[in-house]
Amino acid sequence: MCGIAGIINKDPVPTGTETLRAMMEAMGHRGPDDEGIYSSGQLSLGHRRLSIIDLSPAGHQPMRFRDLVIIYNGEIYNYLELRQELESLGHRFETGTDTEVILHAFDAWGDQCLHRFTGMWAFAILDEAKGEVFLARDRFGIKPLYYRDDGKRFLFASEIKAILAGGVSARVNEQRLVEYLVVGITDHTEETCFEGVSQVLPGCWMRIDLPSGRIRGQRYYYPTARAVSPPPTGDDFAAALKRSVRLHLRSDVPVGTCLSGGLDSSVVAALAAAMNRENGNNRFDAVTARSENPETDETPYARQVAEHCGLRWHIAAPDYDDFTGHIETCLWFQEEPVGSPSVFMQYWVMKKAKEAGLKVMLDGQGGDELLLGYERYYIAYFLELFRTGRLRDLFREYVLAVRNSRMSFWWFLASVGYFSCFPLRRSVLRRRASFLKPEALARSYPLIRSLSRDFFRPRDLQVTEIMGRQLSHLLRYEDRNSMAFSIEARVPFIEADCVYTALDLPAAEKIRGGYTKYPLRKLAEEILPGEIAWRRNKIGFEAPADLWLKRHQAVMHAEIDRSCVLNRICNRIPDLGTLNTEMQWRLYNIAIWERMFDVSSQD
Repeated sequence: MCGIAGIINKDPVPTGTETLRAMMEAMGHRGPDDEGIYSSGQLSLGHRRLSIIDLSPAGHQPMRFRDLVIIYNGEIYNYLELRQELESLGHRFETGTDTEVILHAFDAWGDQCLHRFTGMWAFAILDEAKGEVFLARDRFGIKPLYYRDDGKRFLFASEIKAILAGGVSARVNEQRLVEYLVVGITDHTEETCFEGVSQVLPGCWMRIDLPSGRIRGQRYYYPTARAVSPPPTGDDFAAALKRSVRLHLRSDVPVGTCLSGGLDSSVVAALAAAMNRENGNNRFDAVTARSENPETDETPYARQVAEHCGLRWHIAAPDYDDFTGHIETCLWFQEEPVGSPSVFMQYWVMKKAKEAGLKVMLDGQGGDELLLGYERYYIAYFLELFRTGRLRDLFREYVLAVRNSRMSFWWFLASVGYFSCFPLRRSVLRRRASFLKPEALARSYPLIRSLSRDFFRPRDLQVTEIMGRQLSHLLRYEDRNSMAFSIEARVPFIEADCVYTALDLPAAEKIRGGYTKYPLRKLAEEILPGEIAWRRNKIGFEAPADLWLKRHQAVMHAEIDRSCVLNRICNRIPDLGTLNTEMQWRLYNIAIWERMFDVSSQD
């Protein structure tokens, strides 16, 4: 887990290293263990290292093999198996790193090597012989990769801060900001909230030809529908998850886990702790966030898991003073606006993990997206049953869902209309954001329309949420919060075999008996207390937003009133007391973001 940065001059003018060093310094937290630079002519590559696999100096980057030079951020968990395969082809290795395996794999198979990797990655490989730079990002965008092309220079880096440190002015992308304010979504397109700064999308690569400056891009992965006969079962998914967790435990430094007490993180913790003991290590650490609000505090559940699995348990318990003293630092690491103050709870968990001496943390991100875990997925499933004429199944599953979830009859009726009907959803969101100028508000309508359309087919909804609209911003929170404390975060659910197996599972296997994530619950029943396996309420690391933001009103008012960006897109700056907590937070977050990164409005 590291930070990478590069500068390519379109004209054959030497780049030098001064600007590159500034870019690397801006993300020094990503790699405190080592740094390195390659510079030749119109190209410079920089690397900050966080040592996880092969801690020796042999893992220094940029790393060379023949005419190939790599800078890399991530982990290839199946590197040992790939290394063995490459050795059978005649390749010889000088280090124990996965970085060297990538280089040899690229030499042997070209860009097709991406299909062989299990893990997370963002890397750049210079092919000196071809005069070409190859950039690639992992299938699901677990690791970040940003770029800026102004026609004269092509900059790329692991974080936007590094791009800005390369001499790029921070300007607002109003389209992305309005979508965040109205819908609450970010990270769903190539564009960012910074005008002119883009991200390499998940499952994509780019090639930059150095002599001509020509840039080509291509998607190499998208989870298209497969004709699997017979379809996989819940047991198949459980087996895939177990394989993934075992691979994600590969490390030369201590591994721990985030434990909310919810189903996903509890299963990961239980599996990892058992596998860790099999490897002869009886200590396995878990970190839980305690909320000041008893209604959003999951520590009683996490305690059950910790005691059941014999975990060394740590509690992170931020209070309002911690929030006010550190929230701006947390948001600085995030770089773009975030969904809610709950991102701060995860930030505090990583802080506690750092204090506990942990350098790698597992987490349960992705379980909901893979197995229809959010309650809104009930709506998609029920609409599919209705569309296919399975009315008896619809009635039975609806009755059981009311019994085994927080869903009520009135919530169901309201949600069907809201999630599936574009005019209704647009009307609700337009009313909540009525303080926006009409032309600004209208910019959010295409996104709202596409969100509503996806709800008629559960698999299509899952794919769009996994590849952009839901999981992407959660993975960004995970990456930035962990790297703020030089910790590598790993997400075993988001592994290609797990994802495909889950998507190929019939919806009736994922929602059964009124329960979401049915296969995971059956697995949890074998390894965890029944109260955890069959929980009906879902919380996560949720901040006591109502308590904190109520006390923070004066600060928020002052910050929002000073915002030039908000004054530009709003008819009026609203009274925060008239808004729900979510909208209060979004306005406040935009104002902090604008000031922190000195963002200017468009002319």
